[in-house]
Amino acid sequence: MVKRIIIGGFAAIVILLAGCEEEEKAVADLVETEIVEEVEAQQEDETVVDEYWSQPIDSEICQTVGECRDVGDEYGSEHFTSFSGALKHSDQMSYLRVNTVEDESDLAFAANDKEVDKSVIARYEINEDEIVLTEGEDASIFKGIAELVHALFDRSKVNLKVIDFQENVYPHVNVYEGKLGMPSNMVPHWLQSATVAILIHEYGHLLTWNERDFVISDTCPADQYHLKFYKECYNADSYMTLYYQAFLKDYEEYWLQAGYKTVEERIAFYEQHKDSFVTTYATVHPLEDIAESFAYFMLTPYNDSPQTVPEEKINFFYQFPELVEHRAFVLKELKDRKDKMWSFY
Repeated sequence: MVKRIIIGGFAAIVILLAGCEEEEKAVADLVETEIVEEVEAQQEDETVVDEYWSQPIDSEICQTVGECRDVGDEYGSEHFTSFSGALKHSDQMSYLRVNTVEDESDLAFAANDKEVDKSVIARYEINEDEIVLTEGEDASIFKGIAELVHALFDRSKVNLKVIDFQENVYPHVNVYEGKLGMPSNMVPHWLQSATVAILIHEYGHLLTWNERDFVISDTCPADQYHLKFYKECYNADSYMTLYYQAFLKDYEEYWLQAGYKTVEERIAFYEQHKDSFVTTYATVHPLEDIAESFAYFMLTPYNDSPQTVPEEKINFFYQFPELVEHRAFVLKELKDRKDKMWSFY
């Protein structure tokens, strides 16, 4: 009887061990399968990325998306440091005061003044492929900046008809009338790298806040960006909607609709979300956020391993071949100007 029990117990142990071995084998097989699938998925992703960078581009300065990326880095390498310093200058708390209700500074007041055209010191209009002074003083610095704008802004993609130099205004664009406004009494005191950074920011506005990209509507699909104040429903394939889907959908409606008009509200919002924006000024409004991120994309080197939300926002624009190509063109133009004239303008 005891012998039977021992034999039976031994048999049970053997069966149990066999079962454990089978279970361990099954677990090992499962883990191996998951690892293989993960590796295959990674290889697939890498293949897709490689195919994207290898995509041909019809350009005089680069033949593929990847080459345009690298050419841009090469042309910009001498000036990225100065551009970076200029871009970081926007990251000052004072910028949160611009256009707030209680801000009574000359800049904020003039930017909101309906009679602001009265302060025009010089006006340049784009006539076919020329810059023509139509009003005011033809100062060399105004003309130089106007010519730089004409060279850098792709007018097949943005609406730009007039460049105004005005007293006591904050740099701004009117996308509906195709106007760019610059402060005439401040530009002589700016570093040229700061002027370039501001112009690229404003170009970002013209590019992403573009009448071709939205329809006027009181309603809008939930997955599309809807700026209700202006009744603008952005198209599904617009830069603004794609940026909204990637980074902005989880923010409260108040901010998405240009809320937080007091300094205190803006600072509170910034403190809550400061790890998600490239600059302080980017927290003012979604349209400022995308324009600030665009400026960093254009004027800083490519980062192939983004680790933060701001870095991902900058890299967002690399998914568009036309923007990668334009970045290369702009950085080449800036380098050529500096090499030839010792000046950007």
